Amino acid sequence: MRGLFFILLWSMQSFALTNAIPAETAELESVVFYSSTQYDSEAQEEVSGFCNGNLISDRVMVTAAHCVYVAEARKSREIDIQVGEYRYVNTPTGEKRRVGYAPIVRERIMAQFFFTQDLKRRLDSAGMRLRIGPAEDVAVVIFEKALPLKEGFSFTSVVSAKELAGVLPQVLNYWPTVVTINPFEEIITNDTKRMAKLDKLSRGSGNLESKSKSRVQAGDSGAPLFVRIGTQWKQLGVVKGRADTLFSSWDVYGLVDQKMCDIAKQVSEDDVKSLLCK
Repeated sequence: MRGLFFILLWSMQSFALTNAIPAETAELESVVFYSSTQYDSEAQEEVSGFCNGNLISDRVMVTAAHCVYVAEARKSREIDIQVGEYRYVNTPTGEKRRVGYAPIVRERIMAQFFFTQDLKRRLDSAGMRLRIGPAEDVAVVIFEKALPLKEGFSFTSVVSAKELAGVLPQVLNYWPTVVTINPFEEIITNDTKRMAKLDKLSRGSGNLESKSKSRVQAGDSGAPLFVRIGTQWKQLGVVKGRADTLFSSWDVYGLVDQKMCDIAKQVSEDDVKSLLCK
């Protein structure tokens, strides 16, 4: 029994971004955790699937298309979203100690899901049979009402087309950093929300491929990849997941690039359009 316990703990450690540190900076509080309708092909039933996302306003989230396409296919528009933060206590010696991570906002909220026009056409045709490639694995979620966030909450915007042209050729100079929230890690540590700077990135066809020391894990899907432009963090990509061959493996990030402007064409609200396409 004891052996089984330690095997379980070891397996749970694989559920979090590796070689990472706690993401405690308030600048990156826009990274959130949510669940939506997904499909378990083995059990052949709908389940609540967990993913990450990045808030670019109190009503708009950028995430991975593969996290929400089943919800769109099933017209299951309710998601359960959690906005959290690290908690601290002061020790008798006057030091501040991190004691855990907890939601400050949790809402079950109705939403609309938006994809690129080509992906939406394929989704309407293929439904649950849809296969999503890394270059198109980006979605925008618009909530029916604003989340009740604290005053001064820090939203992280997406890179503009002009910024993208300067960033991609020398992306490592812009401190590419992935931030993920994975509550499974709370079982054994207080490092639920993690961040890691990537050190080995290459350009794919509409995506980025990482063989960096830090690697994403199960449950990190939809998490944002940020870059530092001047004094601001901005979202460059979205975690797709892990790609493997017999001899190698690498992490895959879908680029937001022109996809945001494509998606913006399907949105009727001008203020949301301006957030997506600059």
